[in-house]
Amino acid sequence: MAGVVVLDMTDSALAVALLTFWRRAAQLVFGGFAGFIGDRLGRRNTLTLSQFVIFGACLALLLLFAENRLSAWQITFAAFVIGAAWTVDAPARSALVPDLLGGRLTADAMLLESFTHSIILGAGGYLAGWLLEYFGTSAGLGALIALTGLNLTLLVWLGREQVPQTNPVAEGGVWQSIGEGIAYVRGNRQMLVVVLVSALINIMVFPALSLLPVFARDVFDRSAIGLGMLNGSFGLGSFIGLFLTHRLRRRFSFYWIFAAGSLLQCLAWAVFALSPLFNLACLLLFLAGVGQASFYTMRNVILLTTASNEMRGRAMSTVALSQGAGLPGELVTGSLAESAGPRFAVSVQGVLAAFATLAIILRGKNNHRSKS
Repeated sequence: MAGVVVLDMTDSALAVALLTFWRRAAQLVFGGFAGFIGDRLGRRNTLTLSQFVIFGACLALLLLFAENRLSAWQITFAAFVIGAAWTVDAPARSALVPDLLGGRLTADAMLLESFTHSIILGAGGYLAGWLLEYFGTSAGLGALIALTGLNLTLLVWLGREQVPQTNPVAEGGVWQSIGEGIAYVRGNRQMLVVVLVSALINIMVFPALSLLPVFARDVFDRSAIGLGMLNGSFGLGSFIGLFLTHRLRRRFSFYWIFAAGSLLQCLAWAVFALSPLFNLACLLLFLAGVGQASFYTMRNVILLTTASNEMRGRAMSTVALSQGAGLPGELVTGSLAESAGPRFAVSVQGVLAAFATLAIILRGKNNHRSKS
C-alpha cells in the first residue's frame, strides 16, 4: 500500500525502492541487538513493545494524511520505524515457539505460522489494492491501524498467561551477545549456509517486491487492483507452498527443502520480470510464493532446531541481520530500475542470485559430507 501512495506522490521507482531500503536499514542497525533485547526484556514483553511502536507509526501516518500534511519522506521514515520494531519482534516471536510447545513441535508450529502469514499476505495484498482503488488512502491506513490494534490487544491479553522461558538470560553485554551469536552460527555449517543464502536472497531477490507497484502501473498498465492481484498471487503461492512443504518434509531433509524453495523463488522472479502477459506474471508470482514458503519456513526451522536453548534467540537475530544485508540491494535495484527499467533489474538479479545460491548450497553440503 505504501508503495502505491509513494509512487503516486513522486512518480519514481527509486523512491518506491527506498521504502524497503530504509526498512532494511533498520534491520541492519537493530538486527544484532534483537536477540539481546529479547533475552533481557523477555520475549513476550518485546513482542508487545514492538507492536505498540508499529501501531503508533501507522496512527501517525493516518493523522498526517487527515491534515493533508502527509509526504513521501514521512512514509519512508515510518517504514524505518516499523522496520526497527519488526526486526526486534521477529526473533523474539520465533524463539518463543519452543518455549510454548517444546522442540518436537517446532516444525509444525512454524508451518502454522507461515500458514497464517500466507493467508494475511494474499488476502491483505488484494484488500489493500481494493481499498486504495475505491476508498482511497485513508481507508487503507484505517484498516492497517485496526489490524495492528487488534494484534496489540491480543498480545496484551495473552500476556497474562504464564509461559516459562527455557533459556537463561544473557549475562554479558550487548556486544558480547552479538559476537557470541555470530560466532555460534559460523561454527555450524548448516546454519551458516542458511544465513548466507538468506542474506543473498535479501540482497538480490526480495527488493523485487518493493517494485511491484512499478510493474503493476508502468509495465502491465494496471491500477491498484492489478497490484492487489500480483500481491495476492504471491500470497496464494505461499499458502499452497506450505502444504507442499508439509508433505515434502516427510521425505526430504529440511536442508534440501530450504534449498529447493530458495532456487525456485530466484528463478520465478527472474522469469516474472520478462513476462509479456499479466496473467502469466501472476502465475510466476504464485510459483515465487511457493518457493518463499519453503525458504521462510525451513530457514526458521533449521535455526530453531539446530541452535541450543541458550543461543536460540541470538541465532534467530542473525536472520534479522541477513535481512538487513539487503540494504544495498534495495538501492541498487531501485537505481537499476530507474535507469534500465524494472524488467532488466529484476531478471538479471534473479538469475545471478539463482547461480550464487546453488553454489553456496552445494559447497556447504560438500563440506558437511567431508567432515562427516
